[in-house]
Amino acid sequence: MDVSLLKTIPLFADVPDEKLGKIAPFATTDEFAEGEVVVKEGGYSNHFFAIEEGTAKVERDGQHLADLGPGDVFGEQGLLEKQERSATVIATSRLRVIKIEHWELSRMRKSMPEVVEDLQRKIEQRAG
Repeated sequence: MDVSLLKTIPLFADVPDEKLGKIAPFATTDEFAEGEVVVKEGGYSNHFFAIEEGTAKVERDGQHLADLGPGDVFGEQGLLEKQERSATVIATSRLRVIKIEHWELSRMRKSMPEVVEDLQRKIEQRAG
């Protein structure tokens, strides 16, 4: 994956290119059709997603919680610790996402712990 694509995601915007160059090989893109479930509440999918293009909605127990668009991230809790998904995310248009898998993070943690710590801090700030 190209570093410039990661830079479009606010979470990675301030990460130096040299560090993003280490994350890029761990990232892939995926597409979902409108109405397709990306993440299911209660599931154990451990991907972290950043929306490159399109929109999605977040629901918990059938209740609408939020709308997501380009640059938004979701699934970050599953990236840092293995836990059940706390909400369902459904594509509300054709959705293109950047995806980083949980097992890739452990490899990143070994080869570049400072990048993972930066990511963790950003995620905690966002949750706080």
